[in-house]
Amino acid sequence: MTAGDNEKLLRRIRKLMALGTRNNNTYEAARAVRLAQVLMQRHNLSPEDLALGDVQEAVSYQIYSDAISIPGWLNALAAVVCMATGCRCWFSWHHSATRTGQARRRRSLHFYGLNERPEVGLYVFTVLSRQLREATDLHMHSAYRLKRLKVQTKRNRADQFREGWVVGVWNVLESFEPSEKESGVLRNWLTQRCGNQALSELNVREARSCRGDSKARESGWMAGRQAQLSQGLNGQASQLKALSVIGGKDDE
Repeated sequence: MTAGDNEKLLRRIRKLMALGTRNNNTYEAARAVRLAQVLMQRHNLSPEDLALGDVQEAVSYQIYSDAISIPGWLNALAAVVCMATGCRCWFSWHHSATRTGQARRRRSLHFYGLNERPEVGLYVFTVLSRQLREATDLHMHSAYRLKRLKVQTKRNRADQFREGWVVGVWNVLESFEPSEKESGVLRNWLTQRCGNQALSELNVREARSCRGDSKARESGWMAGRQAQLSQGLNGQASQLKALSVIGGKDDE
């Protein structure tokens, strides 16, 4: 059975299961469930196999750092997005062509989770990344434009500002942790997704200490608390509603 045929089978079984739980006709509901069970037994499928079919993946290619060592602020931003949307993620690489046609190795970030959560995670990450970049540029221009500083000191303060900004965002977002059952499904999916290529240990580079780092970090924290998810990406209000649903706010 090809991957396409297997996906069609899983969709059919999930549809039958849905009919079995939503149909008011007892006979038709039981018949749908029995047919789903027959198909699962015939193709040696388990409930876990059905759950794996609900896991989706969304990839961001707009990463503002291609460093081998992931900046601490970037790793923290990805973690905050996962925390808020119930996703998981990993960093990877892809190749893109430069203006001269040469291949360039670039960073990518893969979100994975149940149903629409990865798409929401990608949306939130894209919006926050843009706002972080704008906030950092504004801070560096307004705070240090007229000051004579070493290039490395400016870079360190920028990283301190970014890390503070992400902490500020984390303070205002609500946390959503998938259930243990869902976490198990995601672990199994990732194992199948990666195959023989196990994920390696992530090398994270924290912001370096420097003169004025505390002030830069505090400025970032205050700016991060003003982040707005409703801005910056084609006005996708439906995505924000999905985020609140994912967090369980509409389940009460």
